[in-house]
Amino acid sequence: MIIPKEVRQKPFEYLVLGVIFALGLVLYFFAPFDDHGHRVIVYCLAANYFFWSLIHHYRRGDLSLSIIVEYLVMALFGIALLTLSFF
Repeated sequence: MIIPKEVRQKPFEYLVLGVIFALGLVLYFFAPFDDHGHRVIVYCLAANYFFWSLIHHYRRGDLSLSIIVEYLVMALFGIALLTLSFF
């Protein structure tokens, strides 16, 4: 298996991202929540992804407004996709 160079250089950052997504997926699909609980999980997952990306790019030294907007749009797209398709 080929691991990208950036992941090999900073494995802890990507481990944190993996844990965020894994925990979000497990809670979303296996926790006994109602629709409102699922929405809260989706919002928290998107917020954690967005804040992880800000920290990640800040530590890399390339954080800019375009990157912030890009990740914000991706988080909002994920919210829209999950909340509109499953509820």
